[in-house]
Amino acid sequence: METFALYLLKSVTWLSGFALVFFLFLKNERFFLLNRIYLLSGILISFLFPLISVHYSVVLPVVTGIQTGSAVATGIQAVSKNPFLNIGVILSILYFSGVLCVSFLIIKQSRPVFKAIHKAEIITTQAVKLIRTAEYPSSFSFFSYVFVNPSITDVETEEIVNHELAHIRQWHWLDLVLVELLCMLQWFNPLIWIYIRFIRQNHEYLADEVALQRSSDPAVYKATLLNQIVGSPVVSLANSFNYSLNKKRFNMMKNIISSPYRKMKIFLILPVFVIVLYAFATPEYKYIDSPGTVYPLIQSLTKVVKGNVVQQDGKSLLGATIVVQGTTFGASTDSKGYFLLDKVPEDATLVVSFVGFKTKVVKPVFTSPMTIKMLRDTVNLPGVSTPPPPPPPVKIRSADGKSPLIVVDGVIKDIDVEYLDPETIASMNVIKDKTAIDKYGDKGKDGVIEITTKDQNYLQKKTLNADNVLKQQPVIEEMIKTAGEKTFVVVEEMPEFPGGNDAMRAWISHNMNYPADATKAKISGTVEVNFLISSTGKVKNVTVSKPLYLSLDAEAIRVVSGMPDWKPGTQAGKPVDVQMKVPMTFILRETKTPVEKN
Repeated sequence: METFALYLLKSVTWLSGFALVFFLFLKNERFFLLNRIYLLSGILISFLFPLISVHYSVVLPVVTGIQTGSAVATGIQAVSKNPFLNIGVILSILYFSGVLCVSFLIIKQSRPVFKAIHKAEIITTQAVKLIRTAEYPSSFSFFSYVFVNPSITDVETEEIVNHELAHIRQWHWLDLVLVELLCMLQWFNPLIWIYIRFIRQNHEYLADEVALQRSSDPAVYKATLLNQIVGSPVVSLANSFNYSLNKKRFNMMKNIISSPYRKMKIFLILPVFVIVLYAFATPEYKYIDSPGTVYPLIQSLTKVVKGNVVQQDGKSLLGATIVVQGTTFGASTDSKGYFLLDKVPEDATLVVSFVGFKTKVVKPVFTSPMTIKMLRDTVNLPGVSTPPPPPPPVKIRSADGKSPLIVVDGVIKDIDVEYLDPETIASMNVIKDKTAIDKYGDKGKDGVIEITTKDQNYLQKKTLNADNVLKQQPVIEEMIKTAGEKTFVVVEEMPEFPGGNDAMRAWISHNMNYPADATKAKISGTVEVNFLISSTGKVKNVTVSKPLYLSLDAEAIRVVSGMPDWKPGTQAGKPVDVQMKVPMTFILRETKTPVEKN
């Protein structure tokens, strides 16, 4: 719409220039044919010259861009808060409503004439088609048809036909069609209506000039004109015989010889050409980095690009940068994600970037606002390796293969001893036969293993046997499946773990446990964990993006979920949510298998 508005502005300016020069210097001159050429040229130039763009060069010193890929160098424009104002829509509706009204009036005026042609008896004489009808009191020509009232005498009819024949033979209707089309585009321009009057008036001067030469008695011709002084039809595309019937028209019929040098006045339109072409000229910027070395920067900067930059969910991005590829010319988005770039070359490419999002390269759209959706680019944290798992568990069996009774810290435990971590055992005592039965009754008949641990709460805190893993599988799967999917924003100042990345590695290593079932199955590898650092620094929406093994995935989720509060990320000084990713590596340590004891 902006392109059409610019075309319309140029068209109005051209026509106004031609109209003012004609009004000031040419309207009283008697070289009617030259005036017609001038007026017709004004119409054609108003249609065609707005499509022509004149360029001039502007040399600028080289400006080095700012260091980061997402930054924008010198030349970035300020952006208005909202370039899409409702006033533009309102003006568009008003304009096109006016176009429709003018079109409707032209059709409304022309329809009765076509109906009269259809039902009337047509008399063909010379090069005209004569129609006598009482529907119109005065005479006029409509393309090749001449309308005459039946009350007009044959002598007057002959004079009228001579006059209208000049209109038809000189194709005056073509001028009227073109100027009416221009009037539809420029209906709001008061000078277009004056311009139409200039054209019609000059047509009558031309027709009078020819009719007087063909008339047997000029006095009769002038008397016929006076008889037609009232009742002129209002038809846009018709030449009325009595149009502009005043003293000036009769004066123009006088045979007065004018100096041919007066025709030179027509060249007064040349300053209008210079002024209008310069006013709408477009700059071509060039770089210069040393004397005599000039580099083209941007050519044919004649277009405007505007739009907004949003996330995948439609939320706006504040501070996204839009740069013309290969230059430092660009803009950044405002608080609502809007941007505006002026004078963008038609063959340009736009590079859109924002920290934490994938850079996007797009072709500019000049005809309508653009909507550019950015894809999130997860920020990777340094990898974290878990401490190696404990040595394989001690395996103890009785001679007949039955499992002995397990007593841990004086408490009988219904567990498998092989899932105990040897590094947590302070001492172990094995008793059998009568000694075991005397102390523990029938429960000790297969032998008893008495264990004293270094940490009395070890079993409650750290042990994860196969049965427990099996029971917790639905819970673990749900944790992995439904871990947060909330939308996030990645910003310029990234979140920070208390103490930095080294402190984060140390914290994870200290709090990570190698699940016993993964140890038994000899599972090792890397689990990638996605999580959100909220604007308050909380760890949220923990999920596994690259799973490895059920219990290892669950352990990774547990550890990350238990992290302390981070320093939140900020954008323009405001805390915002940031999506993070950290790889967690589980490594098995090769150890010798302990000897079984009977």
